[in-house]
Amino acid sequence: MISSFKSDNGRALITHIIQLYAPFRPHDYVLDGIGELLDGKDLVAVTPTGSGKTGYIAYTALVVRELTAHPEKYPEVQNLTKKFPKNPLMLAICPTNYLEYQLEQKMSSIGLNVLIINSDTKDHAKENGLADLWTRVITDLTLSIVLLSPEQLKSEEFARALVNNTFFARLYALAVDEMHLLLTWGRSFRKPFQQIGLVRSRLPDGVVLMGLTATMRGGTALKNICQFLGLKSGEYHLIRRSNQRHNIQLVFREITSPIEGSAFPELQWILRRNRKTVIFCHSISLGNRVHQFLYQCDKTLGGSPLDVLSRIREYNSLSNTYNETTRMLMQSGDCNIIIATSSLAVGVDIDNIEDVVVFGDPEDADQLLQMIGRIRPRYQQADDQSRYEGVVYFNSNARKRAEEALHTSSSMKAAMKSNGSDVGMDEGLAELYLSKCKIDGINKLYDNPQNDEPCGCPSCSMSPPSPRRVPCPCSGCMIKLFIPNIPSKSVQDVHVASAPKKHRGISLAMRSHGMNVLREFRQQIYPDDDFKTHMFPPSIFFTDDEMKKVLDNFGLLKEAGDVTNLLKGFKNRRLMPYGQQLFLRIEALKEEFQKIQADEKRQKESKNDRIQ
Repeated sequence: MISSFKSDNGRALITHIIQLYAPFRPHDYVLDGIGELLDGKDLVAVTPTGSGKTGYIAYTALVVRELTAHPEKYPEVQNLTKKFPKNPLMLAICPTNYLEYQLEQKMSSIGLNVLIINSDTKDHAKENGLADLWTRVITDLTLSIVLLSPEQLKSEEFARALVNNTFFARLYALAVDEMHLLLTWGRSFRKPFQQIGLVRSRLPDGVVLMGLTATMRGGTALKNICQFLGLKSGEYHLIRRSNQRHNIQLVFREITSPIEGSAFPELQWILRRNRKTVIFCHSISLGNRVHQFLYQCDKTLGGSPLDVLSRIREYNSLSNTYNETTRMLMQSGDCNIIIATSSLAVGVDIDNIEDVVVFGDPEDADQLLQMIGRIRPRYQQADDQSRYEGVVYFNSNARKRAEEALHTSSSMKAAMKSNGSDVGMDEGLAELYLSKCKIDGINKLYDNPQNDEPCGCPSCSMSPPSPRRVPCPCSGCMIKLFIPNIPSKSVQDVHVASAPKKHRGISLAMRSHGMNVLREFRQQIYPDDDFKTHMFPPSIFFTDDEMKKVLDNFGLLKEAGDVTNLLKGFKNRRLMPYGQQLFLRIEALKEEFQKIQADEKRQKESKNDRIQ
């Protein structure tokens, strides 16, 4: 008989069950955490980005489902499995919809029946005449995991489900992914996060809780989150592995250009380097301006506008459809640069990213590490000595602001916040900025162990994590940095904005081609999710009359702002989020018009020769 799931025999059984469905063995520390959960102990797991945290959720559900569905196969643990309910069900709370979709895809691949409930999936079910999702949760006994957005925790449907005896009796585990966000999102713009701390008291007594993150600071921060979740010191199992990624060079710099401007020469090196890069900007507006600047630089450096729509992309909250295309283009290798907001920073895994640039102060150190953690090189060998870069451009006077942050009392900050004043730089971020060695700064801030216990799984045995480099390559320790100087072609040579020239008409052939191109553009941006377009067919989403107005003003559309001003004059506001994409398509169309114009000129000259 097996006395405990965390024993050697218990761990061997867990591994055996997982490998019945998954083609690989999990990390040792994932198996350790699953053993604790199955023994009824709560879990807090802090492991690096990309370290397999999904396994805590998926494999726990897999093992519990197998043990309860086939108890006759596992008599050695019959005393341990009595506590698991019949038709067991886990609730997992995720901060973003896309993270839910990623998790569902991964979990379905190993045979788990998973249901996502958020505002989008509820609307989709209603609009397509499908069964109510909360009704399905109660009636579908094959479900293993329900992935919930935090907003669902305060819904009437969730409250009704909890008083349903069948649903209530099935619950055995609650997972909170990206638990570090409870300290920030729950206090600011996403109040439903505060519901996470209350929900456990509404669940059965035996429900175990797991909190997962890559960025959980030690000391007060960990204590506050555990109190929020009802986790008492000594009554939960903590797995903390270093969140360092030693194959990433961390470089801190300051922005030298006006952040509200339209030219950012400090970013030109990204185009010359030609590596798969994500640039994080704090707002959609800044991202648009960086996009326009890099597009103009790319054009000046000889890039073709015909494929720039795929090579330089944006990623923000405006269009799920456009974002999905961006992810596919980056993974296929057709996209080189993604200009993103923080919506890409939490749980979005896009393989093939080599470098990350954070342009402007991140909110805090957690967000900084989450952004840098998006680096996912596609091919990495055990002896890989490649260096990937995380470059952070702080706003001006960063050192002064960091020093002020550490010398301002907590009471003063609280008073400033209550008055609506800017409280300045996050303390953890300030400590990291001022630390001479950025690696040491991260280790101190996140209470990283000096040495992780080696993992014996086949993956880590074949390709172990990169060791710390000597000498340290961070910007605090290295005198000479990798970032090249601004290209010899000065930013002054790059057109960013100019007054529109007098409008010139276009020929019938150009107009016909332009209409075809704009109709294709309409089909590309026509979103299924974002604007409830079952009410608006493509012909209404971007009308032919609006396309004609674009072509009528074609000669005046010299920059993205001109396109935005034109769209503002349309009664139809559905196009406004796509102004930047439309501008880039117009830029490509200009070269196509030049070819048509040249063909027309040759034809005219040929006709004149025949007449003569």
